[in-house]
Amino acid sequence: MATQTIFRSALSGPRLAKTANRSLLYLIAIAATVVFVFPVIWLISASLKPNVDIYRAPLNLIPSEVDWTPYEKVFRVTPIARYLLNSFTYALGGSAITLFFSVLASYGLSRHIFTGKRTFLTFLLIVQLVPQLVRVVPIYIMMSSLGLVNTQIGLILLYGVGGIAYGTWFLKGYFDSIPKDLDEAAWMDGASKFATIWRILLPTMVPGLAALLILQFIGHWNDFTTAAIMLRVPDLRPLTVGIYTLIGPDETDFRLLSTAALVNIVPVVVVFSFLQRYLVAGLAAGAVKR
Repeated sequence: MATQTIFRSALSGPRLAKTANRSLLYLIAIAATVVFVFPVIWLISASLKPNVDIYRAPLNLIPSEVDWTPYEKVFRVTPIARYLLNSFTYALGGSAITLFFSVLASYGLSRHIFTGKRTFLTFLLIVQLVPQLVRVVPIYIMMSSLGLVNTQIGLILLYGVGGIAYGTWFLKGYFDSIPKDLDEAAWMDGASKFATIWRILLPTMVPGLAALLILQFIGHWNDFTTAAIMLRVPDLRPLTVGIYTLIGPDETDFRLLSTAALVNIVPVVVVFSFLQRYLVAGLAAGAVKR
């Protein structure tokens, strides 16, 4: 009996420590969730408040009464539907271009050995370290000389080309983890290298491709600086730039601004909710071998 008591006490120590660690992790996760979710909750509250509650001190998170007027007004006074369509066009178009050329480049870097390969990979990494604001001026000069400023195709190409370096690094790990015997087996069956990539290798990389597509889509959707500089025509603005135009020089309707910001968040939340399992699986699988 005494032996059983000692054995149970020995087990309770590690079990108690494991429970305490898990509880601490849960508390940290809850705290982080509150920090990131609170601004969204505040936006929802501000969009539903009567206008007088916005300027009342102290600010209350719960509105005194619910007013749905801003949701009707934001679609009536601003071309927000057009902005949404533009954002989808730029985000999806740019992500598709990045995905296509990243697959080809990462396959070549993974399967072929050539002089300067390591230097080229280092160069791709350095490109990613250059801040976006530093690149804006030379990129604008280049786009202007090509006649691509204030054009939808110009911004799509800019987004697509700008993500190839990151996409190449991201997908190279997936190609490295796939045995080369799979390529050789496809070649023996008469498949070309192009057919080997698209018909044999890519189906095994769906999580990685989906993860890259999600990351690129969210990045392009939330972009403001590049779009604001490259597009001055109102009808070509994405939603992020269109929301900025709601800020007036003298007075700003914060309820309208909050409502437009929520409209901008919803598509990203929906896409992420449906595809998050691919993102997690893709990031985990890509970390196996680099």
